[in-house]
Amino acid sequence: MGFFTGKGDSGQTSLPGNNRLSKSAPIFDLLGILDEATAYLGLAISLSSNPCIIADMRTIQDDLSKFMGTIAGVEKTTSGVHFDTQERITWLEERISYYASNLETPHAFVYPGVTASGAATDISRTIVRKAERLHVRIYNENNAMFAGIAFLNRLSSLLFVMRLFIDNQAKTSA
Repeated sequence: MGFFTGKGDSGQTSLPGNNRLSKSAPIFDLLGILDEATAYLGLAISLSSNPCIIADMRTIQDDLSKFMGTIAGVEKTTSGVHFDTQERITWLEERISYYASNLETPHAFVYPGVTASGAATDISRTIVRKAERLHVRIYNENNAMFAGIAFLNRLSSLLFVMRLFIDNQAKTSA
């Protein structure tokens, strides 16, 4: 199999079931935004030396990949795994509690930039927030709700807490 097919050269592409859609359809914006978040997580991983942060970010990347498949209409991954949104929300909440356990709640806006990894994590968070807003709009326009909105909301919360954790570790080890 090659790295291109040329089937998208006319500005149309397919979702599972071979439904041809314009590449300008909002679902492709949403998928692209989530792909962007995944890429920035890769940058954050490459800048981190904390094995726990790295492992959790890799899990998040995997979750986002499966979540994108769910949005696109894929019932199961190629390995036969179904994306269980509620299970993943529970995992996100557990990780939020873990990272937040030794952090003080900020009482003012906290600017990114203490560490490169923290800043990349914060970029991922803002991109996830953008995806969440678009997700809400798409599903509201179609009179449907999907638990994925809660998944994205919790994910952005985790990324915020992870960024605080990453930056806090740098401050305490300095």
